Amino acid sequence: MNKQISDMSREKIFSAIQAAKPTVSADVKTIEDEALELLKESEFARPQLMSADATEALMLRIEAGLVIGTTCEKISTLDTLPNAVKKFFDVNDLPPELKVQGVEQLNTLDWEDITIDVDIEKDNTVGLCWAEYGVAETGSFVAHSSPEMPILLNFLPLYLIAVIPKSKILHYMDDYALIANEIAKKKQTPRNMCLISGVSGTTDIEGVLVKGAHGPEVLHIIIVEDE
Repeated sequence: MNKQISDMSREKIFSAIQAAKPTVSADVKTIEDEALELLKESEFARPQLMSADATEALMLRIEAGLVIGTTCEKISTLDTLPNAVKKFFDVNDLPPELKVQGVEQLNTLDWEDITIDVDIEKDNTVGLCWAEYGVAETGSFVAHSSPEMPILLNFLPLYLIAVIPKSKILHYMDDYALIANEIAKKKQTPRNMCLISGVSGTTDIEGVLVKGAHGPEVLHIIIVEDE
């Protein structure tokens, strides 16, 4: 009796699978053929960006809320960066304290009354880093580790500000992959190549979005026109 039920159940399952089988056109006979047909329309198709201009596309993506926990702005010259950082402090009600990446572009600026060498493990710390590249497709920025770029600067502060030169903003992620490949060919690959797309988030707890689960809770991107 049990065998009869088992045979009947098996028959029902195979019948359901057969009924659900998609209709394949006469000229497509295998899964490989079907995949090739899909690729014919646009080989290695790229998604449509929100603008043809990479900088504008990146900013529009962030402003549309598609990059978690991230805001952005554009400044005309690098020497106005300290003023932009002060405004960030004001908006977030933060003390004028900052941990700055040790690169010449940032350390030679006039920070006036902002303390720029603080302990990044303190609560409410703000970190400031110089991005190697930006990626419009995902609203990401890229940071390479080096003696002047401790990777923990991207993950320990509660607030992170990333400065991206406009000329280094790429349209697509695979544009950066080509650059990374060239770096590897020259045997200059850094120990870490971090691609950061907004702040980390989780909805594991009762389906509520919690930002900053692994790293900064707030990310602000500043694009510099003249670099």
